[in-house]
Amino acid sequence: MKLQNRTKLTILAALLMSLTLAACQQPGDPGASTPQVDTTPASVIASLIERAQSAPSPESERLLIQAAQLLLEQEKPGEAQRLLESVNVITLDNDTRAALVLTLADIYLAQGEPLQAEELLTTDRMGLLTAANELSAERLNEISLKRATVWEFNGNYLSAARERIFVAPMLSDEASTTNHQRIWGDLIAIPNDTLQQLSSTVAVPEIQGWLELAWIYKGLQDNLDQQLKQLDNWQQRFPGHPAVAQLPEALRIVRELSENQPKQIALLLPMQGKYKAAAQAILNGFMSAHYATQTNAAEGGPTIKVYDTSNTTLFQQTYDQAVTEGAEIIIGPLQKENLRALLTSTTMLPVTTIALNKEQGQFESPANLYQFGLSPEDDAGQLAAHALQKQYQQAAVMFQNNPWWERAYLEFAQQWQADKREVTSATSFDDQSKMAGAIKEMLLVQHSELRAQQLKGILGKPIEFHPRRRQDIDFIYLISTPEQARQIRPLLDFYYAEEIPVLAGSQIYSGKTDPKADRDLNGIEFCDIPWLLEKPDAIQKALMKAWPKADHRYFRLNAMGVDAYRLQSRLQLLTQIPDAGLFGATGNLSIGIDNKVHRELSWAVMKGGRPTLIPKISESDLKNSSNTPKGLHELNNRQTINRPQAGGQPG
Repeated sequence: MKLQNRTKLTILAALLMSLTLAACQQPGDPGASTPQVDTTPASVIASLIERAQSAPSPESERLLIQAAQLLLEQEKPGEAQRLLESVNVITLDNDTRAALVLTLADIYLAQGEPLQAEELLTTDRMGLLTAANELSAERLNEISLKRATVWEFNGNYLSAARERIFVAPMLSDEASTTNHQRIWGDLIAIPNDTLQQLSSTVAVPEIQGWLELAWIYKGLQDNLDQQLKQLDNWQQRFPGHPAVAQLPEALRIVRELSENQPKQIALLLPMQGKYKAAAQAILNGFMSAHYATQTNAAEGGPTIKVYDTSNTTLFQQTYDQAVTEGAEIIIGPLQKENLRALLTSTTMLPVTTIALNKEQGQFESPANLYQFGLSPEDDAGQLAAHALQKQYQQAAVMFQNNPWWERAYLEFAQQWQADKREVTSATSFDDQSKMAGAIKEMLLVQHSELRAQQLKGILGKPIEFHPRRRQDIDFIYLISTPEQARQIRPLLDFYYAEEIPVLAGSQIYSGKTDPKADRDLNGIEFCDIPWLLEKPDAIQKALMKAWPKADHRYFRLNAMGVDAYRLQSRLQLLTQIPDAGLFGATGNLSIGIDNKVHRELSWAVMKGGRPTLIPKISESDLKNSSNTPKGLHELNNRQTINRPQAGGQPG
């Protein structure tokens, strides 16, 4: 066996053997007299390494790869990586080389480094592309599926879908079913406009069919009748398509949705008092969605009745009145105290209810009560996931000292640390006058200044000094209002943090484009609702036309009203298939086991004082999606000629 560093291997083997000895010291049956074979993971791994030291190549390398895979199962990717560093890739045969690359890709994924995994699988850095022509069909399938998984980790869902579509005919039944479901999951993660654009330009019938089907599901979600009509048309045009025989479950339920729409909906909103403007904004969004989705004017859709819940002491009476008067589903309440009244109910509610708020406490709520709100925790969770995708490790957090912003910080810290990342600094400020001091504290600039003063005292003379900040921050999570952020960003530059990326939630964007005021936010990436960042859809255009002078401060609540209408019509789908997805104005919506609506937000970056949407699909990926299977599986074009084709033709 040719190893790059036998000493490293020996040390690791000794370490694993010590773990084996420790496992042997665990209490056993004192009455047992028959020697037991040690099958603890540490012992098995140590045995594989010991055998590898004396085995010939390529058996030795295969044993090390097997040991590394067991280390991964034990959640020890660092040890697995150090073990494989001892392998000399140059001497490997093609199949062992592929096995090594696949295992290293898994290690990178386990360590939260999917970009490195992508590089291994899509370049010839370790000779994988060169070796591809000599690999078995089974090994090539394994590589294809791993590439798709890595692209999914990196948010490149179009490339993942292409790879899975290409490899699908070569998979066994069980693997094929799972892959089929993953194709659908990848496609519905692609923006509507991209699906529509590609479905009219891609010349491969099978891929075109998948793209059109995904667009029917996403692009027509607001009109069930039209969606069913187009689905029937699609099945006629693509009779031999794989999705005809195995239609995605979400589309199978669409027919049931059309038959089970409520005849009467009750909206419970505080139409007077301090919540009046918020309630009116929600109502405007709700009714805009209702009128925009009615294609048959004669039928007119469900009856909608609005009940005023401003007086919280009368809430239960108002709720009961709505039920008595025939409501089949209730949207509301908005106020927290009214929501708590429902949450503490000991019996099933008489009708399904979608509350327009979320309670953070632990409640065993009725099974037919759902909570939908725009909470700061939604932003914080999205930001943690976004930073994780960028492979950041160390975060600093800055927020105004109030309960609302602190909730966002605590949610972020919990998720970030759960992913084995570190919050190296967190600071809060009471008001504008405290911002500079908070930033200096977060960056430890004062420590640098103190050292300079001490050195000046020792030398007894002036010295040339440039303060330095701490170096253990990969990014800053800024939780503030737009007005505060416009002052904080320049202060960060002043205190030598101009090169540290700044991420933020929706709080930093007012909802109204203001290039002059927001130019100091340039470079900040932030998440917000699609309604404010993406191209307006038909419902948004209709609302803006009806209320051209609507207050931008309530745009998010307009969007919430739109999605409340969408939720009531798709509730059955989202509860039966949690990952089905509802592509709404406030985000991509799903319902968790806690009956709370979860939102996936869009991302933008400030450029020239304007929010610029960060596309989910890159321009290069769009160009690679042109018209033939070429490029869908760069490793090998095996079986392409004899590959089964879908039975449809472009229409």
